[in-house]
Amino acid sequence: MPRLLTISFFIALATSCFAGSVARSAPSEAMRATTVQTRPGIDDKTLVVYPNPSTGIVHLTINGQEGRRVELQVLNVIGSVVYREMMTDLNDRVTKVLDLSRFANGLYYVKLEGGGTNQMCKLVIR
Repeated sequence: MPRLLTISFFIALATSCFAGSVARSAPSEAMRATTVQTRPGIDDKTLVVYPNPSTGIVHLTINGQEGRRVELQVLNVIGSVVYREMMTDLNDRVTKVLDLSRFANGLYYVKLEGGGTNQMCKLVIR
């Protein structure tokens, strides 16, 4: 019974907050023009790996490393480097395709290091 009462309280609270926001006046035209909605996505990350899981053909998007030198590594689950590449003179956004289909199925890590960044993403190859 206490759980039902708690759930009812939060539903009532959420409903009253929602109803209150609907009753408010609409923002002015100038306010609407400056409101920008952002969603987390490809622009927010330095390294994006897709598709994941993959059959071995992997697309990498590297953002915000214009003119810098970075090292791209693929590591197996025990941390051994199975692929390494130095990338120089990058554009603001670079897309690269790696063929990792010769690697065994399992968990890998894609690591981007240098140019003021150090990021690692998990990758599953099926």
